[in-house]
Formats: sequence, structure tokens, C-alpha cells
Amino acid sequence: MIKTIYFDAPLGNAKFNFEKVSRRTYLDIASVTSAALIEVNGTTISKVHISAGGVAPYPFYLSATCDFLTGKAINNENIRAAIKTAMNEIAPISDMRGSAEYKSLLLGQLIIAHFSVLFPEKVKTVELLQIK
Repeated sequence: MIKTIYFDAPLGNAKFNFEKVSRRTYLDIASVTSAALIEVNGTTISKVHISAGGVAPYPFYLSATCDFLTGKAINNENIRAAIKTAMNEIAPISDMRGSAEYKSLLLGQLIIAHFSVLFPEKVKTVELLQIK
């Protein structure tokens, strides 16, 4: 039995967002989920943590994506590159919640959502959502 869990509280310049895609809002196993904790120093990402569920056999920490984003400016170019990095980290399977390709696409959309929600003034969401 776990009695206590300790962790450092995020700094005042940290922002958190959680996203979930499922057929029903409540009491449903999600197709894909993602959580992001992003600390900024001015216009630069000083620390970032992004995790994802439904794209690997277990909830997955996107370490290469976080490494890529650390020290970068928040802009569409870096977000697109981060999504490409994330696609190389994950290994989704096709199941009743969606195909592997669908889950990969969803994770990219959730990464966009994190930045759109947390930094709407710095992200051009419409441009990011255009398929290239």
C-alpha cells in the first residue's frame, strides 16, 4: 500500500495541461491522453515534461521530445519538430480504440492543444492544424 508520495511543486512560471480523447467524456478508456508541464523563462522553455497514454504498452514519458523542446522558443516551427520527435518515440497498436496511425495523429493534436491552451498568444493554432 502506498501511503505517501512526495514531489517538488512546480515553480510559479510553470503551466500544466491535460488532454484526453475518448468516445465518452466520463468513465471511458481513452484512445490517447497527454499531460504537459512547461516552465518558461521569458520566451524560452526552461523545463518541460510531456507524457502520453494509449501510444505505448504503458503510460509513456516523451523524453526525447522533452529534450528537444528544452531551451527552445515557443513557436510553430519548434512545436512541429517536437511532434515529429514524439512520433519517433511512440509505438501505438491498433485496437478497439483506434488504429496505430489514428493514435499517432491524436498525440500530435494533443501536443498542439497543450501549447494552444497554455500559450495562446505565442501559437498560431490554425497554421499548426494544417496538414503538410
